[in-house]
Amino acid sequence: MKYSESDLLFRLENRIPPYYVSLNGQPKFYTLCSMFFEAAATHANSLGYGYDDMKHDEVYWVLSRFQVIMHSYPRMDQSVIIETWPKGANKLFFMRDYRMLSEDMQLIAQATTAWLILDRNTGRPKKIEDANLHELIIKDRHGIESLPGKLPVISEPDRARSVTALYSDLDINMHVNAAKYIEWIQDCYDEKLYKSHNVSEFQINYQLETRFAEEISIRMKNLSEDDPYEYFEGIRAKDQMAAFRARLKFDEFK
Repeated sequence: MKYSESDLLFRLENRIPPYYVSLNGQPKFYTLCSMFFEAAATHANSLGYGYDDMKHDEVYWVLSRFQVIMHSYPRMDQSVIIETWPKGANKLFFMRDYRMLSEDMQLIAQATTAWLILDRNTGRPKKIEDANLHELIIKDRHGIESLPGKLPVISEPDRARSVTALYSDLDINMHVNAAKYIEWIQDCYDEKLYKSHNVSEFQINYQLETRFAEEISIRMKNLSEDDPYEYFEGIRAKDQMAAFRARLKFDEFK
């Protein structure tokens, strides 16, 4: 089946509700990330590759890597437009990119994601021989062109905090949902920073699932004075394996 670009470029208009907004009058970064994930799920459903479609084949989507660059932040009650489109396969990864635009079509954010298809019974990546799935591609259109790279192991953290996965953290697959990890990372900073700054660049690589009542130690480190990013690693207490690795950078946004 051949798809037209109009089939593959999906636009979703949304509004910034009051409960998304932080003490600086801007949305909390993780709430904007959830808008990207919502657009991806809605588009996948419309293309016939949503949760229920994949469940029929005993597989499911899992987000593996996510990168965002913020150019500005919308305000409460403002409308934003999310554009998303599939970019085809990169080995086992299925790539999907995004742009967030203001009502007057100014670029707010750009993002890229890499997804895996997992076997529902084994939890392992599964190669799908589906010709239509591999036709889901818009070539030469990018939110962020390159695949997000690997992130470092943190052996000697500068500081750490622990969190426990609770009911409100879980998704339909009974794992901690993708946006919740980002919320956990943002909560590593106090409110003083957020009065004047917000996240400008962010990347997270999801390594292993976290389930109900599991404890995660979030390790943080600045690797060098010349590196503008702070790095994170979430270690599961039960086996000392990494659930995620991430990095972020803050800037001042008016």
